[in-house]
Amino acid sequence: MSAFRPVFKAVAALALSGCAAVVALAPLAPQQAHAAKILKVPAVPPSMTATTAAPGVLDYDGIPTVEHASPANVAGLMAYCYSHKLVTDTTVRSLGRKLAAREGVATNPAYAWGGTGQLELGGKTMFDVTTLNRDQRAAVCSRSALRGPDLLKSR
Repeated sequence: MSAFRPVFKAVAALALSGCAAVVALAPLAPQQAHAAKILKVPAVPPSMTATTAAPGVLDYDGIPTVEHASPANVAGLMAYCYSHKLVTDTTVRSLGRKLAAREGVATNPAYAWGGTGQLELGGKTMFDVTTLNRDQRAAVCSRSALRGPDLLKSR
């Protein structure tokens, strides 16, 4: 545990500062434990929220479209949805894991953004799903999961 203390301190500092981070803790030799890599997620313009969404972003249910979310972002969202108990179906967890296992997904900043509840709307435009009520967040999770099979087929 003490070998990972600097990594935990760095992750805690990033979390407290509002930055998202992904820590790569692959099996390391004891002498290399201090060299664990931290992927810093690049800053993006402030996310839209339920109250600041541009016209046309939210549908008739007050939910943003998920059609432009990348496979990495959907994988992160699946982790967010499952960990926040917005869905109880283990299919969502399985889908997230399958997408995250694809090459380059787990190191993509969109994966980390999704894990914090940020939905890609296209380009660098993000929507903060956490600003929606619980039912709307669950609906975003369900709609994202419906895209999963198509995302798994695409390369």
